[in-house]
Amino acid sequence: MSQRSVSLPFEKRLIFFVDVVAATLWFCCLARFLILLPLVGRRFLPGGIADFFHVVSLTPLMATSAVVLFNQHKRPFKAYFWSLLNGLKMAWICYGVIFPHPKIAKHTAYSFLITAWSTQYFLHFTYLAFRERTRSSPFFLFWAQYNNFYVTYPVELVAEMSMIFLSLGFLTEDSYYAIVIKAVFVSYIPIAYFAWGHLKKRKAVKYSEVAEKLRAARRNEREMRSPGVRG
Repeated sequence: MSQRSVSLPFEKRLIFFVDVVAATLWFCCLARFLILLPLVGRRFLPGGIADFFHVVSLTPLMATSAVVLFNQHKRPFKAYFWSLLNGLKMAWICYGVIFPHPKIAKHTAYSFLITAWSTQYFLHFTYLAFRERTRSSPFFLFWAQYNNFYVTYPVELVAEMSMIFLSLGFLTEDSYYAIVIKAVFVSYIPIAYFAWGHLKKRKAVKYSEVAEKLRAARRNEREMRSPGVRG
């Protein structure tokens, strides 16, 4: 996919800046995790990364809120529903589930959560930054943006459910918050079913159809050149 630099209005420059900062933060988070895990092990990992990781986890919500605020693509609000819901969920997981009960961060699931989120959102914001600045992206990044969920989504789903389940051990059984936690835990699978369908539909529309058009264009280009080659 060709890359072409364009002059951006103020609103798009701001969105581009947010995407670059978010991509950089997620890369730093992943790199920090990969350095710390072999050095300190998973039980001592939270002490070196949790505060940073939890702050970085707010970037999807902030980035989506900025896009909704400027509404640069002139889309209806419902087009951002899944993105806003996911951003709120990430903020709640970090500050409503893990932060009040830091001991659960020593579980292996926390390491998988960091890995899945960091990988997914580093790819996501890097792709968005390229698209915002050049209206295109390297093909591998284009492919990764719409296909990484086959690996990252199941991993983060299991990790998030594990964090929620583990937090129940620190709550009074009949407390209102424990009831909320249980309700969210039970609703995770049906919501995940619809989220999976949304991700597959997004891939079909934004990746598969575009990739097929690119392949068709390349075939047509080869067919147009072939008579000249034979001649």
